[in-house]
Amino acid sequence: MNSGYVVGIGAANIDIYGKSLVPLREKTDHPAKVFTGIGGVTRNILDNLMHLDIPCVLMTAVGDDIYGKIVLSAVEEQGMDIRHALVVPGASTGVFIQVLSENNDMELALCDMGVMSHITEEYLREHHEVLEKAQIIVIDPSLPEETIEYLVDHFGDKIFLDPVSDILAEKMKPFVGRICAVKPNRTELEVLSGMPVRDPAELIAAGRKVIESGTKTLYISLGRDGCLYMDHDRQILQRFHEEKEMVNASGAGDSFFAGIICGLIDGLEIESVLDLGLAAGILAVRSKEVISPLLSRKNLQKIIKENRG
Repeated sequence: MNSGYVVGIGAANIDIYGKSLVPLREKTDHPAKVFTGIGGVTRNILDNLMHLDIPCVLMTAVGDDIYGKIVLSAVEEQGMDIRHALVVPGASTGVFIQVLSENNDMELALCDMGVMSHITEEYLREHHEVLEKAQIIVIDPSLPEETIEYLVDHFGDKIFLDPVSDILAEKMKPFVGRICAVKPNRTELEVLSGMPVRDPAELIAAGRKVIESGTKTLYISLGRDGCLYMDHDRQILQRFHEEKEMVNASGAGDSFFAGIICGLIDGLEIESVLDLGLAAGILAVRSKEVISPLLSRKNLQKIIKENRG
């Protein structure tokens, strides 16, 4: 691919994280550390890309509340183009609440993305030229189904989708066959394929089912087991890396996807694209923050060299 800008259409919100200091128990109050930040799957992916010097345009919706001001101010400071973002009078800016175990694994999450209903087909038509000139369009399931339908119909060949969760993967199932690239994890792949994923053979079979539906490329995130790549040319490639320095698993998938997108924009071979994605994921899990402040092309290359050594 040639160099160009990435458009992200989707969530930009306030994140609230609570990490329990003791083993979690149902219906019990837990001592914890609570911290906040700017989040949203699409915004997170673009934030990672900005660290890698990829120009980004964010198309999102926020309320005319204090959270909305905080979100837009933060992303503008990061250098993203937010000229097309919607500020909706009377609406509440999106909020994502996540509960982490004492081992830093996500136990459950709650998200209020109702404001995204204002990203409509009419809104997209008004910004058709921006979308048409984008090299890649990143979306997430926070968008209304009619909006997703419009995007897939007009720009499916450059849409990159993060299904986000197994519940939201069900919403995206009718669309994945018309999308360029999808990044599911195991449980999301089970939903998209309608097949169990309990071992490597079932993993490949489920991936093939999604590819056969029309999806051009799959980047399956396998956590500690690396990733699996599949495409419509029947190419299958798995990359492994077990990271032992996990501080915070939140945001690793967003960083991984951003590394993939960066590698594709740079025109790298698929093996190098996957290495870049995994390296970005590794930096993410080593950081207390959702977006690692150490994320850079230079540091990604250092991690890649470490893994080869």
